[in-house]
Amino acid sequence: MPHVTLQYTVNLPEFNPGATMRAINQALADSGHFDEEAIKSRALRLDDYRIGTADSGRAFIHVQLKVLPGRDDATRKRLAELILAALASVLPEVSATTQLCVEVDELDARTYTKRVIDARND
Repeated sequence: MPHVTLQYTVNLPEFNPGATMRAINQALADSGHFDEEAIKSRALRLDDYRIGTADSGRAFIHVQLKVLPGRDDATRKRLAELILAALASVLPEVSATTQLCVEVDELDARTYTKRVIDARND
């Protein structure tokens, strides 16, 4: 915990999801709310999408952060703003009008489970 899911449209060839995840993870680690090694991120390229009714010229990058319950609205809003700033800081000039979106959701603590298995050093 936390879990970061980054979705981006295929029409952003200049977008670097690896650099973006690195920047987002760093911002979350620097926030003081999470242990660095607990932050898990993944990126999903969207080949099929639509924005409004236009056939081209539009793109989006959407980040979803899932955290365990217990943080107030102001804290979740601040985390969203940190992610948005990190995302914008690594985004190069884009070839399409691009919407940047961030949402912060809570995991269901009643059903979320986790186990860490350490690497074997044989």
